[in-house]
Amino acid sequence: MTAEEIGSIGKAAAGDILASRKIYLVTMVQPSPGAPDGFEQRYNDYWSAVEQQISNLETTAGTVNRIFAEGVIGRGDDAMLMVQQSNPGAHSVVRQRVSAGAVFEEFEDTDLFGQVIDWGRCLQGGLINQTVADEIQTKYTEASEKRSKHLLKQLNEGILESEAGLLLSGDPSIAIPSGVEKFLISPPELDELQRWVQQTNEAIREQMAEEQARSRSGTSTGTPTEAEQADGDSKSELWTPG
Repeated sequence: MTAEEIGSIGKAAAGDILASRKIYLVTMVQPSPGAPDGFEQRYNDYWSAVEQQISNLETTAGTVNRIFAEGVIGRGDDAMLMVQQSNPGAHSVVRQRVSAGAVFEEFEDTDLFGQVIDWGRCLQGGLINQTVADEIQTKYTEASEKRSKHLLKQLNEGILESEAGLLLSGDPSIAIPSGVEKFLISPPELDELQRWVQQTNEAIREQMAEEQARSRSGTSTGTPTEAEQADGDSKSELWTPG
């Protein structure tokens, strides 16, 4: 169920939702220092819209009692500090709920989270031997499955009867415990941000193609220096938000 749909349900259904366990699921859009002009404003607009949708939802479905965040280690003040340092937009949303009495719960298992990160980095390392690559893939899959089970367990045990949990996740399809109502917080600003990223990368691709075409046609004024080559390499990479 989306956040908008809750506003059109009847009183009986609203009463059922208030008495049930709930998760308000928010896509964890990350900041991106050094991003092209236009990203920061859309990033801020997104988190402002998330705040508004959650506030509206809380008036009908129940206030947030517990907070869970993917990629955040620890709980309480430690978790808050980590979010504050890494994602100001998310921190603003979380701070409002904690100030109102919500508890920032521990979500990640430090060891399992570290395994997933490290095995994932190994897979991106340009492996040569297929046997080694297969072994690393197996380890990565095993760690990911264990982590997913742990996260599901944390949600199931952490959200009590009639409570609402706020879940910040990079995966909108993250597994939710059986019997828990899911509300997807997905304002139009998220679609706008995603479209802008696609358009920005398409413009970068076109610029790269034009530069390559000019190079092949011999319009270059000469052999670039090492500094110019390095600068060109840095500009040729597609940009994606962190």
